[in-house]
Amino acid sequence: MRFTRSLRLLAASLSTLQLVQCDYQASHLLDQLNSTLRGKLQKAEPLAAPCFRGIHTTECSTLRGILASGKPDYFRSGRYQGFQYIQSEACLSEPENQCLLSDSSLLPANDTLCRQGSVSPHYVEITGARDVQAIFKYARQSKTALAIKNGGHDYVMRNSQEGSLAMWTRSLTERIYHMSFSPLGCADGIPMQAIELGAGVSMNEAFEFAHAHDVLFVGGTVATIGASGGWLLNGGHGVLTGTHGLAVDRVLQFEIVTPDGVVRTANRCTNPDLFWALRGGGGGAFGVVLSSTHMVSIDRPITGAVITFPATADNQRTYVDTLVENMPRWRLQGWTGPSYLNATFISTPLLNVSEAKASLGPAIEYAKAQNGTAVFHRYSSFFEYYSSTINGTLAPPQPIVQGVFMTSRVITEDVFTRSDSRERLVDAIFQALETLGVPPSLMITPPYLYGRTHPAETRGTSVHPAWYDAPLMVLATSAFRPHSSLNERKAVVAALRNTTEMFKRVAPDGCAYANEADPWLDDWGNQIWGKKNYERLLQVKKKFDPLGLLHCWHCVGWSRDIPGYRCISGVSPHGA
Repeated sequence: MRFTRSLRLLAASLSTLQLVQCDYQASHLLDQLNSTLRGKLQKAEPLAAPCFRGIHTTECSTLRGILASGKPDYFRSGRYQGFQYIQSEACLSEPENQCLLSDSSLLPANDTLCRQGSVSPHYVEITGARDVQAIFKYARQSKTALAIKNGGHDYVMRNSQEGSLAMWTRSLTERIYHMSFSPLGCADGIPMQAIELGAGVSMNEAFEFAHAHDVLFVGGTVATIGASGGWLLNGGHGVLTGTHGLAVDRVLQFEIVTPDGVVRTANRCTNPDLFWALRGGGGGAFGVVLSSTHMVSIDRPITGAVITFPATADNQRTYVDTLVENMPRWRLQGWTGPSYLNATFISTPLLNVSEAKASLGPAIEYAKAQNGTAVFHRYSSFFEYYSSTINGTLAPPQPIVQGVFMTSRVITEDVFTRSDSRERLVDAIFQALETLGVPPSLMITPPYLYGRTHPAETRGTSVHPAWYDAPLMVLATSAFRPHSSLNERKAVVAALRNTTEMFKRVAPDGCAYANEADPWLDDWGNQIWGKKNYERLLQVKKKFDPLGLLHCWHCVGWSRDIPGYRCISGVSPHGA
């Protein structure tokens, strides 16, 4: 008995010693990294932490004032711990493991302590390639998980991970205009105008920089999104993509540090396989992008249309019927932009005002019959349209203090060719409204016209091929409040999952958009990229990241056996 007890005590002592040694080694490696980075390693606490220390402190009062001002996205994007949607801060499967403010009072959401949630305990503000190389070396030695964050606009929770070391790229803000650009190593082709954007350049900064050089940059709608981050790397749609193609159709070159520590240029001539993967294969999988270079063109006049009417319980269905019936025809006339169930904000560079009114006649007629309005304007440039309409009306800053989940379905052309399939689509849109309680968005943004003029063999992108055969993408949204219980969060996820499956049945040949996909999407690799593309993306992943240093939820190469994702998997009955 004494001998057995002694063995147990010895085993316990050895186990404790091993833990102490591991903790010491981890701390030593972290100290070494900080020394290599010359003190750049920073500790991170959740954004709301000051208010858990005292709601009457100056720090908390300042934070609450900014969040209530209607412009918190600028504030959030300017600091590492500022995530635009709170699911990237909280541990969803453990409601007590978070540090959030109430969406109604902007006071601590519960009386528990401020806990770290999914916010990385340490981060590095990246200022160049050497920072990334040092962090990759540290990750190989320490086996520490890594996260990459830009502006924090991630519905799918890929820019944070519990216990990880985060790389924050917002300080890479260099902007260069190239009058005559040729991708590195390309002897053929005609040099073209281009702009080179550091990874931290925001969408608003990119638009303003392009305008200062009298050129057109094809970007997104939200001002604080990073122009070279996940928006671009997952495809990048916006109000110009119908006629000009997705962002990945116009990107010419990347500068990237791959997980093997090598700084690489990727374009159609140099590292073409990596270039193909970066043109739609997603962020957080193939390396840390330092900059991207984009084709630009002359900024020409554009016609904008705003059609709205007061919504009632009965009058939105007929309007959506009208939109769906006319969608392919309108898309071939260049119309692009978002629509809601009683409001449409679209534009085209191909029609003047009189032609535009004739084109949208059925929608105008119905809206006016519902005491609505239809306003048309010919803008001298896209930048004028962006400044007055997109940045002012379509995508104004919002005081978001909730978790926001989305599910998306790119709706292919075949759905619009038959009356019965069109009816099923409209039925699904209103069923989503009933199930989730939030009106779906009709994103008239896939590169439908662009796809007609650019055959598949000429594109060279890794997004799902369905994008180029789709007049429409439908987005459905659900949300959870900061103080919600685990069961309430599971109910939100279940409703979202049901909506996802419903839209898959409506458009089985369509796809999901990685940036706005159901986070718990089944068969996500094939649903987002397509079987052939995903198999090829995995090959590129293994080539440039053989050790799997980079992984994130539902990113290329992710699998259920990778630890560290319980906060996300724990709210879905399927786990992933």
